[in-house]
Amino acid sequence: MKDRTRERVALGLGLLAGAAIGLFLNSDKGRKMRQETGEKIGDVSEKALNELSHLSEEVRHKANQFSDEVSHAVERSRDFVSNTGGVIKERAKWLKGATEEKLDVVNKDFKAGVDFALSNIKKKAKELQKSANKS
Repeated sequence: MKDRTRERVALGLGLLAGAAIGLFLNSDKGRKMRQETGEKIGDVSEKALNELSHLSEEVRHKANQFSDEVSHAVERSRDFVSNTGGVIKERAKWLKGATEEKLDVVNKDFKAGVDFALSNIKKKAKELQKSANKS
């Protein structure tokens, strides 16, 4: 029975407290307090919305700025790759031309060397033939 009594007392005290609060909130002081509280809540929520709007705009600005920087970096990279490819092609063409020129020079020098050697061999052969005929 003690538990039921406690519950009834707690219920009664809760009803009395609720009634007292209800009477207070319907009094002039209670209405004034509710009005001031509502105004303060309105002010706080307006400040929060303004701050949120400001932060949202700042984030949007930073995101756009970052996007622009990334786009610029990508464009610079493309230019670099394009220019580097062109330079490599030019150098390869130059190297090919220089190599062909060197091969031509080496080929001519080789032919000249072979012709010189053949000329000397023929000359020596004639000399040997003359000395063989004299003997």
